[in-house]
Amino acid sequence: MQKKSFGVKFVGYVLALLATGFLTDVSTQIRINGPRPPITKPAGPRTEPGASERGVDVKATSTSQTNKAAVEYESLMTMHFYEANGGFLVEDLEVVFPSAGASAATFVIMRPSGDVVASVPLRYKPLERFPVFGVFSPASGNPGTVRVGQSGNFIMAVRLGGETLTTLPFSLKEQVSTDPFSPGRKFVRDGPWSDLAFFSVITNDPGAMLHFNFWMSSRELPEGMRQPKVTLHLLANGKEIAASRGPVVPDTLDWYFYERKELIVEAQPKQRWLAMSDLTKQDGEITMVVKANGQPIKSYKAQVKGGQLQTLERNRLNTEPRADFISPRYVDLTDRSQSDFTMRDMFWVKKTH
Repeated sequence: MQKKSFGVKFVGYVLALLATGFLTDVSTQIRINGPRPPITKPAGPRTEPGASERGVDVKATSTSQTNKAAVEYESLMTMHFYEANGGFLVEDLEVVFPSAGASAATFVIMRPSGDVVASVPLRYKPLERFPVFGVFSPASGNPGTVRVGQSGNFIMAVRLGGETLTTLPFSLKEQVSTDPFSPGRKFVRDGPWSDLAFFSVITNDPGAMLHFNFWMSSRELPEGMRQPKVTLHLLANGKEIAASRGPVVPDTLDWYFYERKELIVEAQPKQRWLAMSDLTKQDGEITMVVKANGQPIKSYKAQVKGGQLQTLERNRLNTEPRADFISPRYVDLTDRSQSDFTMRDMFWVKKTH
């Protein structure tokens, strides 16, 4: 009888705790520690069936509402290109200042006239810890391919709710092999890959390493030069202050992307990595020279004014027309140097010759 009385009292005690909400409060404080996925599904109200094919709500913060949405330019330029059929692989396209409201997003390749050649429906996913950034991915959930397969001038872009966010003009040219022992054809690209590059550094980290990011094609090499050793040389007012740590051999793929290349400063008492302070310690001209087997192939120039590295006008927040805007910051989705993605400042430069 004593055991039965105790059980009755215990059940009554538990019911009393539930009534006060104490157990509910305790349960909401229990968390299972583990790795968090860097890209999460959108928060907020559920969409009706079929909405994923038309686009998902893109919720804007107060910051993003003051700036129009744009696609991060590097994510367009680094799309995988298929030389055999003149096509592109659409995966994750980073967006900055995502627009408010529910709208359909679409990646398109079109003629300058506006006629669409190919398209891929996109859906939006926010990025953890970076409220003004997100990712557009194929709505199907799998990488999407677009095939152009013809020579001519084209524009790739992302459209959101009837508005064109960012455009990248380019051209394709078909090349047919005249070598009887190596028959075939392929397409090659011309566009911003030949002209643009950028310095990048982790945001708000004064001691962070400064990197250089650029594209290169074997078509830029002098005739007859095969598998040269390519190096980077940074000049400040005509004097070399840093060079790349080791040479790279150009890939045979059209416009290969060389990402986060480090440079070494020959300082005393020992060498050290290049930092932004090395560029901005004195005003003047900054030149990045790309050499193949010691021979200059191309160079990019920028100016330092008032102790600040100047960037392209397109690389500024007030850029108009907005379709030309290149964001001055991005979230590096390939970098886990700090156990998570890193936000980086971008200083875009243009080839001078």
